[in-house]
Amino acid sequence: MSKALRDDVLRHLPIDGEKAFTSANGRFREKLKRQQLNILRPFVPALKHVLEADEEILLAARAISPVKFVEELTTGLFIFMIRRCVLVVTDRRILHFPSNPGFGPRDSLSQTWFTDIASFKAGRKIRIRYKNGSREIFHRVLNGRKFGKVVSGLTRGSSASTQYRGRHSVCPKCTSALVVESYTCPQCRLQFKDPHTARLFSLSLPGAGYFYTRHPFLGIADILLQLPLLFFLFLYVLSDFVGPDRFQGSFTIPAVLTGILIVEKMINIYHAENFVREYIPVERIFRKISKN
Repeated sequence: MSKALRDDVLRHLPIDGEKAFTSANGRFREKLKRQQLNILRPFVPALKHVLEADEEILLAARAISPVKFVEELTTGLFIFMIRRCVLVVTDRRILHFPSNPGFGPRDSLSQTWFTDIASFKAGRKIRIRYKNGSREIFHRVLNGRKFGKVVSGLTRGSSASTQYRGRHSVCPKCTSALVVESYTCPQCRLQFKDPHTARLFSLSLPGAGYFYTRHPFLGIADILLQLPLLFFLFLYVLSDFVGPDRFQGSFTIPAVLTGILIVEKMINIYHAENFVREYIPVERIFRKISKN
């Protein structure tokens, strides 16, 4: 990123340079300054919209969002490309921006107020226990040691909490808190992609559930896997495999292919339902509503 673009970030965002641009031992590093501004640059519009009056940014870090075991099992290491995110620490909360493989914005947002954190441990991984009893792990956190030092100093000694008591999603249009399992913003009525439609797409066509949830690379991979299975299954259905000389064992291959397709569809549905829980707006372009 050019110096002009980095200066543009500084003009538009309230950044506490004493924390954001210094190492874990408190020394200013020009390299850290460039790194922080590069991370924040794609999220300038979203941050300008969501930050409250007098709220300051203390640190930004690239990371991997919490991953469920079944997700990792069925996707492999590719899940660490899909679940990339940017965490922005302010003097009041942690903002979580799900991102694309290039760490660009996806128009989804969640937040955790410091008062809702019961315990916090950081390193290469961030382990958070919330006051509602749930736990999460963020993986591969950039500058994790410093991240932990900054956040730990802000979460100590707080007995109060918000009504959420954990990380919760926020409407990218009006910044209102979203209701769990409700895919319409209660304030501005922005529509989000929902699990029911995700299931229908996943069942209808190969890769459709992934395209619906805006994961085209997974969609293409799913098409390349399912189409050959469907093609060979179609050939077996059309062939005269139930003739008197071929009846014995003739259903083995079609049964195996059908079983693989069923498992594949179940995986598609599971992934699509998890992806929509990041609250993906149906509209790609929408006008943000100012809080003022």
